[in-house]
Amino acid sequence: MRKIITYLLLLLAFGCTDKTTEAPQIDYGYPYFPLHADYAWVDEVTHISIDAPSEVYDTINYSIKTVVDSVASFPKYERFYCTRYRQNSNAQWVLEHVFWFEKWEKKLLRFDQNEIWLDMVFPLYESLSWNSFAYSVYSDTSARNTVYRKDAFCMVNQQPFDSTLIIHHQMDSTLVYKYTDRSFYGRGVGFLYRESVSIISDDPNYDYTLPIEERIKTATIILTKRNYND
Repeated sequence: MRKIITYLLLLLAFGCTDKTTEAPQIDYGYPYFPLHADYAWVDEVTHISIDAPSEVYDTINYSIKTVVDSVASFPKYERFYCTRYRQNSNAQWVLEHVFWFEKWEKKLLRFDQNEIWLDMVFPLYESLSWNSFAYSVYSDTSARNTVYRKDAFCMVNQQPFDSTLIIHHQMDSTLVYKYTDRSFYGRGVGFLYRESVSIISDDPNYDYTLPIEERIKTATIILTKRNYND
């Protein structure tokens, strides 16, 4: 009887140590760029140009609509065919061009106007950096996209998002210039907003105690706000 009990205890012991432990699931961050057939969005773009010495202060507003027309599946990736439209002065959507995305396991490529852009790299994590020009003739550029925040609460377009991805395309500033370019994505939603600012303020007569936005010499500011299924 004692031998039987000992044998059972050994079985239980080996059964516990032999139990397979499941590997933790990796959060690749795919929901920050969801795509599917019939998905559509409208980008409302505000383009501001300032040249203070020439007294030029121009603001142009326009809208661009993108529709995912179809999806093709391949062994290692999915291809999303898209059509882009631009709104004319009569509020009509006019065909601009056709392009497509390729969503691989660890990268998102965009084939647009004879160029290939590396839009995203997976898995996403804070401080991740990549060259968006990696597949183009500008691949030797030092420009980098960097994940600044992931899964962070943020107010974007006056709306709260519990899980937001913030990507910095360029962040550099001094007393005489400011170059900032950053994008915001919502988990399960996609791209939300991009703010691209280029300001030069090198006039020695300016009051440098003021914020650079209040003493602009020349500037280009591009704001892009996205609305889905419009």
